[in-house]
Amino acid sequence: MDKALTGRARQRGFTFWTVALYLLVLSAALVLMLRITPSYLEYLTVKDIVERTVEEFDPTTQSATEIRTRIRKLLQTSQVDVIDAGDIKIYRERRNIVIDANYEVRFPLFWIVDGVMDFDDLIYKVDGN
Repeated sequence: MDKALTGRARQRGFTFWTVALYLLVLSAALVLMLRITPSYLEYLTVKDIVERTVEEFDPTTQSATEIRTRIRKLLQTSQVDVIDAGDIKIYRERRNIVIDANYEVRFPLFWIVDGVMDFDDLIYKVDGN
């Protein structure tokens, strides 16, 4: 009888509830990742477009209107739907041109719960002599 107790006490493994809990946590993480990834990839595209526009800007031959036109064309070419060129603020501040492309994305997670991603690091200053 002593051997039976020690054998049973040594058994280890997952119970049904442990497996169910792990599956629940894993599936919630997978759903979250599948909901966040497209928005984050679009953010990286928008960031690349704005940075490329800033790098290629020549203040001696181009104006702020041409910046907006360039951004609009690149957004259309890249098929970015989350932000429109009209939503991007371009204004002068002293001797600089400021491009403010900050935006936020709302997306459904599950049932009545929505997620919000706030991209607020898309402010660039360009020397606009």
